[in-house]
Amino acid sequence: MPEGSQPRPITVIGESLPYEDGAEAELLDILRAAEDRRVGSDELASAVRDWPTAYHLSPERAMLLAPVAIEQGDRVLDVGAGSGVNTRICADRGATVTAVEGSSARAELISHRCAGLEGVEVLCGPLEGLGEDRRGTYDVALVVGALEYAGTGLGGGQGAAALLSSVMDALVPNGLLVLAIENRLGLKYLLGYPEDHLGLPWVGWEGYREGEPTTWSRKELGRMLSDRGLTSQVWLYPFPDYKLPTAVLAERIYGRADAADLVDQIVGFPTSDAYQHPVLVADDRAAHRTMIEAELGPDVANSFLVLAGRTPEALEGRVDGQALAWRSAPDRRRRWTQRAVVVESAAPRGQGGGGMAIRRSLAADDRDGDFERWLGQVEVAEDCYHQGRNLEQCLLESIRAGRMDEVAKCLRDWRSAIAAQETPVTEVPNPHPYLPEDTLRVLPPDWLDVAPDNFVVAPHGLVLVDREWMAAGGVDVRLAVVRGLWKTVSAMLRAHCHIPVPVTWSNDRLVCHLGGMIGENIDSELLQRWRHAEAQLISRVYRQPAVRLAELYDAGGRSRMERLLSPLAPYRRMEEEVHRLRDLVAEHSDAQEAAAAFQEYEGHLARLRAELAQIEEERVRTQAELAEVRARLARVAWRERVHNTVAKAVRRLKKP
Repeated sequence: MPEGSQPRPITVIGESLPYEDGAEAELLDILRAAEDRRVGSDELASAVRDWPTAYHLSPERAMLLAPVAIEQGDRVLDVGAGSGVNTRICADRGATVTAVEGSSARAELISHRCAGLEGVEVLCGPLEGLGEDRRGTYDVALVVGALEYAGTGLGGGQGAAALLSSVMDALVPNGLLVLAIENRLGLKYLLGYPEDHLGLPWVGWEGYREGEPTTWSRKELGRMLSDRGLTSQVWLYPFPDYKLPTAVLAERIYGRADAADLVDQIVGFPTSDAYQHPVLVADDRAAHRTMIEAELGPDVANSFLVLAGRTPEALEGRVDGQALAWRSAPDRRRRWTQRAVVVESAAPRGQGGGGMAIRRSLAADDRDGDFERWLGQVEVAEDCYHQGRNLEQCLLESIRAGRMDEVAKCLRDWRSAIAAQETPVTEVPNPHPYLPEDTLRVLPPDWLDVAPDNFVVAPHGLVLVDREWMAAGGVDVRLAVVRGLWKTVSAMLRAHCHIPVPVTWSNDRLVCHLGGMIGENIDSELLQRWRHAEAQLISRVYRQPAVRLAELYDAGGRSRMERLLSPLAPYRRMEEEVHRLRDLVAEHSDAQEAAAAFQEYEGHLARLRAELAQIEEERVRTQAELAEVRARLARVAWRERVHNTVAKAVRRLKKP
């Protein structure tokens, strides 16, 4: 324990509840040893290794309350506070916080996470033990990931209505409830993800049983809150869910004419399989767009973040009324973490912004300068948000539809936009990974991230947006192009798109193929040089680079064949299998790939023969059993005939 940071005392207000996930002892050791216990610290984030540690230690946890104004002087009640993530966030903002946690093991975690913070009170026991003297004393009550357990033994068993009533009793008349919970009709559940609490797909859609953790649909939850008197409500939507969100959407974003494109740009892929192994039934990103276009976006959001009060005054000033979305890039070190808020602005729509702006802020307020050696990051307090589809969206739409001529055109337009910024150079005075000594053509320093997703299709041409990264001295053109193509291929694979090239092609070969469509000769040496440069960037920016580096070096040799064997998107897998068979027939000129395909089919044939032999054995056994049964029936029939004959003879003898 660092000197001068004593754990907060724990006051017992009732019997401890048996809610733990098994990681409490490990987390306690981590928090005891940590120097920086703030949510989002690199020290805590470096200890993430699985789902429990990710849930309690990931910086993404801080994104949930980013839209909510909890400030100096607020009195906050954190109900079911867990390990104290939200308690610590509110305390660091200057609020006075009472954390109520039913589990004694988790209350101890709160005590250590908030060590040295005089404004934090830790209570252990059920909410009913809070005491009459606390009635009507809190300005804000947090119920994050707790309401779903209210009707179970783990959550006290009193039920959701009773929990909400107890929370309301603790609030001042104009107090604010902040509630976060999963949506029982969420998109990820529709697509086959296991239900977060029960671990089985579609159980929430079918209906929960009594005593099980329970979530509700948007209308059900809204009605429940209104029935408790919380009639003033603001709904927000965290993605991929409320647990580790990277984006939070305001409801008003769904009412825009460009909602499908805008939400897709901000959210990207709406689900995450980082700690789960779902069996998806469709491309989640395309399915999300379809739901938004059908005006069902809020109803199928994976999670809800609801701000509710008895009166409209309870919500005043708690959420930026101009904001459409809050966004943060995941996995970064604190020094590079940047948060963005997309807002509706008064700027004329005709000036490229579509009436929107983007405000950015950096999480770290103690960094030295904008550059760390060759890599820099510039904070732009407010910039125009260019309305329109980005080039990645256009590419995905075209390739989903099988229009490869449009794919080629999009890539050519992208390459032309890059070419317009190229400058020839004869020497590089200060080389770095993305600007090697033998660079011949260079891009401006803020053109490091020039992937298609950062180009908006505007009436006058492509516009590069989100120029967050800076490379000192500029960027080698060819390395920037390879980086952009890799991001494009990754998006196509993540979306399970059918790409009309052999599925046996490695991802490296696919990048080279796309490069060839725009006249870029990408060979293995260039790919290797790009990987070296990207590895240096990853090692500098991300908090746990080892996983990303392993993926970087492993991904090039993999192929889409592996995705056909994965549990992801079985419908797409079947569709791609048909294309695969057609492709293999057309591959007769490639002897090596044909041989590999032949070996694969030989193995498949051997498995079929083994299954056929097993079926034949079962058939022989069945026939033998059938013959035996027939013999028994024949013996029984013979005995019955003898019996009937004797019986008839006896009856004749008995006749007078």
